[in-house]
Amino acid sequence: MANKVLFVGHDANRAGAQLVLLHWIKAEAARGNKPYLLLASGGVLLKTYQKYAKVLVWEKGPSRLAKWVKKIPLLKREERVNREPTDSEIKRLMTRFQCEKFDLVLGNTVASLGLMRRFSTLNVPFEAYIHELDFSLKMYASKEDMAFLRNDCRRVYAVSAQVQQVLHETYSVPNGNLAILPPIVELPKQQQDRGQEQRKALGIPMDALVVLGCGLAEWRKGTDIFVRVAELLISRNPNLHVVWVGVGNEPFSADLKTEKANWDTENRLHLVSKQPTTKPYFDMANLFFLSSREDPFPLVMLEAGYAATPIIGFKGAGGVNDFLASHPELLVEYTDEAHAANKIEAVLAWPLAEREALGKELKEKALGYSATNFIQRFSELNEQ
Repeated sequence: MANKVLFVGHDANRAGAQLVLLHWIKAEAARGNKPYLLLASGGVLLKTYQKYAKVLVWEKGPSRLAKWVKKIPLLKREERVNREPTDSEIKRLMTRFQCEKFDLVLGNTVASLGLMRRFSTLNVPFEAYIHELDFSLKMYASKEDMAFLRNDCRRVYAVSAQVQQVLHETYSVPNGNLAILPPIVELPKQQQDRGQEQRKALGIPMDALVVLGCGLAEWRKGTDIFVRVAELLISRNPNLHVVWVGVGNEPFSADLKTEKANWDTENRLHLVSKQPTTKPYFDMANLFFLSSREDPFPLVMLEAGYAATPIIGFKGAGGVNDFLASHPELLVEYTDEAHAANKIEAVLAWPLAEREALGKELKEKALGYSATNFIQRFSELNEQ
């Protein structure tokens, strides 16, 4: 890796790409290379980032005038808490970066490209680590951002084969600039299995089969698909419960709760809010259903693998195709809900020894996404 790197991220919220970046800078700090990190805005992970990197935030807090205006009751609702930096603040930041003499500026996600473009005058090589597929690429990057990625980044790392394909075929990023860099993940330390405890908390019998899904409830994650597949499974299997961890208070989650109320008279679909730790839910699961429509490389998939839990996912949905490449029988037709339900039932009907053997294999694969392997892979790519 270059001696002095400026990482650029779009925010410090707790989501997949931001966690990958956190694990990366943590691994670099452990090697004695405490990097710099520029964030477009803050978030809940900000203080954790600050433990392992020298962190700067582009978006500023309220000005002195704004703080004074806030005290005026009639104007309080009009105040914008955060703001863009002033011209003088930008000039000071540019001067600081020029003095630091970075060897590399590396953006994490396409949402960071707009901020990276502001520093093109630094005359430093640019690289980017892309975690998005087409839906998110269109949503979070402008045409100018994608032109910058295509023309000005000397290397573009794709988190999965499908991301690499989309970047080349849809956005014309040269193949010679592209490389696959699977994510770094910090899997939970081995602890006592809390599956029984979690079953009791949710009112799930100890002998019931449990199908789990996990992630922010949203269209990309296919949580609506998950709920409809749950209805099929529950209607046909009296000894089965289905759990999704990650619903919130937004309209999408409200719709899911309404749909559940319409048919789940026995309360066998459990819609659980976001949790600080999800390991107990993976401990109790017999199968993990990755219902995502678009998921470049979901970290929850690795968490399921680490828990030695069989995984079912959709063909063409992203990183699940990479992870399950040696088990194509676990991939079902894209967004085919009936096919997904049938496959889930088929795998749950496998002999226990067969499911355990699959789980052991997936766990070994999940362990391969360690910090050591990630840093080695990144170093090898940089030596090419």
